[in-house]
Amino acid sequence: MARTQIVSTQLLLVVLLCAICATVASQSSTPNCRFALSYTLEELWDNPTLQDQFLDDVMYWEGNFAKNYVGLNVHAGLTYDGHGLNYTTGELGQGLLHYWSAASKESIHLMMLAKALQGNTKALRFICNNCTSTDDSLQYTLQIITNKITSYENWNTNFPGFGGFLPWFDVTDEGCVPNSGWTNQVPGLDNGEMVWGIRAVAYELDLIGQTDLAQRYTDYWNLLVSNAMMVFYAGEGRIRAVTLIHDTSVAPYPGNYYENVPCGRNCYLNDPYEGELMAFFMDLYGDWSGIETQREDLWKFKRLKLKSVNYELNTDKGTTSITVQKGWWFSAHEQWKYLELPYFDSEINKRVFFNGERARTWNSASMLYAGMFASVTDVSPPGDEDPAYLSAAGIPSIAFQPVSKFTTVTPYSTFPLFLTGNQTVALTWYLLMLQGPSMQTQFGSTESCNTTGTAISPVLTWDSKITTLCGMLGGISDITREILKQDGKYDEFVWRVNYEWNRVFGDGLQGEDLDFAVPSVTIPYPSTLGDFPSCQAPSSK
Repeated sequence: MARTQIVSTQLLLVVLLCAICATVASQSSTPNCRFALSYTLEELWDNPTLQDQFLDDVMYWEGNFAKNYVGLNVHAGLTYDGHGLNYTTGELGQGLLHYWSAASKESIHLMMLAKALQGNTKALRFICNNCTSTDDSLQYTLQIITNKITSYENWNTNFPGFGGFLPWFDVTDEGCVPNSGWTNQVPGLDNGEMVWGIRAVAYELDLIGQTDLAQRYTDYWNLLVSNAMMVFYAGEGRIRAVTLIHDTSVAPYPGNYYENVPCGRNCYLNDPYEGELMAFFMDLYGDWSGIETQREDLWKFKRLKLKSVNYELNTDKGTTSITVQKGWWFSAHEQWKYLELPYFDSEINKRVFFNGERARTWNSASMLYAGMFASVTDVSPPGDEDPAYLSAAGIPSIAFQPVSKFTTVTPYSTFPLFLTGNQTVALTWYLLMLQGPSMQTQFGSTESCNTTGTAISPVLTWDSKITTLCGMLGGISDITREILKQDGKYDEFVWRVNYEWNRVFGDGLQGEDLDFAVPSVTIPYPSTLGDFPSCQAPSSK
């Protein structure tokens, strides 16, 4: 049977089983940590009640990751990068706390905090899964938010030369200091992710009457606005990927910031992926006095990497083309910007994004991959608790860079699929990977697994876990839309996205009539790896 026939047959089977299945598990405030095995792909299909319960379970156990000295320092209100696991037990590995972090991790936490301030029950369950009431959850959220802004303010006082922006940093109960190797440099991409989260929190704080706290976040946003051009802009439309700083102990001044020379275009954020968040921050809010024409240069500089390409899907009926935006690796990580800004308000951009998810799902389904791909910490053999990072994860035929490994999959590859609003298909792919051996712990999902079910990545991180939750909640684009409108920047934003994407994709897209594909194979379970003793389904204990 042809691969696409397998996919179509499975989809039909799912729908038929759903029609006769009305099983709805009872809601539990403390579900079993191996809850993925309590659900089936068939039961979740188009069953909103069961899907909602499943999401509650996800938020509850991922909430254990956001506890003190796991993925968060509560006293400082700052994220840790994550934590390593004991490969044998699934418990936190001794001495394996990732005591460092970065602005990108902060951006994820800020997004979840902003959604909690909206009163989103799922976000509140994640932020405080042991709180007994919504009011308790909100008060805890406000305390974390207070601690976080205090740490930011102290950071700027102690290291003013960074202009308020964050390098990779080490976290203590008192706040943060630059990580070794980052004592005099700061990344543009990560901070572009963080700035929108800061403003979203400020906006939501103001809506609920927390005016003093809102003002502190707004003041910090304004600090970043006032320093962004000085710190990151290199002229001629170039945004530094990493800025070097002569003196971090003094207030920002012209001439204190530079990049490695010569280093070519790799010195600069010229990508149409997550690095674009900094470009929009500087374009819309930067001070372009005297150099107004260079605002256009920002976008001219980026156009070399905004390309149209067709994913060719081979079926028993011939070849079907899906027009997508060419990826760097076509890793799901590259879609981060859609979590934060209202790109979908541009119809052409939304259509291209949806086609990208068609290609992502059909690639895995037609190639018989038990999961999808994103840059992530790679798997390691059982007992090896020091895995390497796998950047080159994606789809080679629609990517600039080569991709050669197709056996490591990760649950967070689904976060862009959740943003399409097709929760049924997104949950199907997410559950597929969550059901792999040792893919759940007392702290939520593990980082990644291989498609044979024989190895995992014994790590917990914000990037590989909570990006997915942000996607499940729709990101913060609903908040930033209102912010851009309030600031009189919304029309500029939508015009720019429309212009850039229409000039590349305006002649039409192929493949829009395809549905998203569902998995065609599963990860073997049980396998030689098995589940962690600390997180097993009740029937397997």
